Amino acid sequence: MPTFLAADPNTPPPNARQRTWLLAALRAADGLLPVGVPTRSLNVLRERGWITTAPAGDDDPMLIRHKITPAGRFALLSVAKADALLSTLVSVEPGRIEAPVQERILDSLVREGLVTRLTRRGQQAEDEEQHPYITNLGRRLVSLPEADDTPAGDYLLAALATSGLEARVETDSNGDSRIVYRRGDVEALFYREVWNPGFYTYSARHPAWMHTKPWTALVTHAEDTVEEHMPSGLGVQEESARMAASFAAWLTHRDDRAFTL
Repeated sequence: MPTFLAADPNTPPPNARQRTWLLAALRAADGLLPVGVPTRSLNVLRERGWITTAPAGDDDPMLIRHKITPAGRFALLSVAKADALLSTLVSVEPGRIEAPVQERILDSLVREGLVTRLTRRGQQAEDEEQHPYITNLGRRLVSLPEADDTPAGDYLLAALATSGLEARVETDSNGDSRIVYRRGDVEALFYREVWNPGFYTYSARHPAWMHTKPWTALVTHAEDTVEEHMPSGLGVQEESARMAASFAAWLTHRDDRAFTL
């Protein structure tokens, strides 16, 4: 059970300004409150156990900084918000908030950056049906491991660019996205399957943590088409690097050998 659940439930909740400071500390990689919080407010936060004095920094040893505590994280949550975020532990689709949650609670979680709304194409689009997913900030708040939220396609685009190959994300008529490379008589389509309840779609835009299937390459050259699959289980970043390296090597020696991974 996350340690923040042991905090004192009888402590009054933070007001709007106090929430702003605590959320800023939650977002900071080092957990530090922003500089400039009034002394009187710092005293209240410290008395309630929401912050603690942090070790002096090397840049200014005389500057006293304060760090959010587990109790401070818990103070940012109502029972309803905690239930919503922790419901992802038992969700069928990882990270998705599938339990019934009041819309006003979801709206508040989204405003504070603890939840994001994504379409089935892994995007934030106002004109499409959206579904709520916990963010890394939300994971941090309830002491869950953070996940890699980099779009899967970004890793492959970067790996291809390292090999001097220019590609881009394209979306087909079904709304599926993939990485596309075209030059001369070569066209390569790179895609990953991602699970949507009831079916799979192809996506280059879904966060890396949502991908459990490997990269597939569909390469057309001189009227020949070859389909290759990258072995899974290596992680999106490593799989992308290997796919890009293999494809770059094939482009260099394609007259000598087939495209294989």
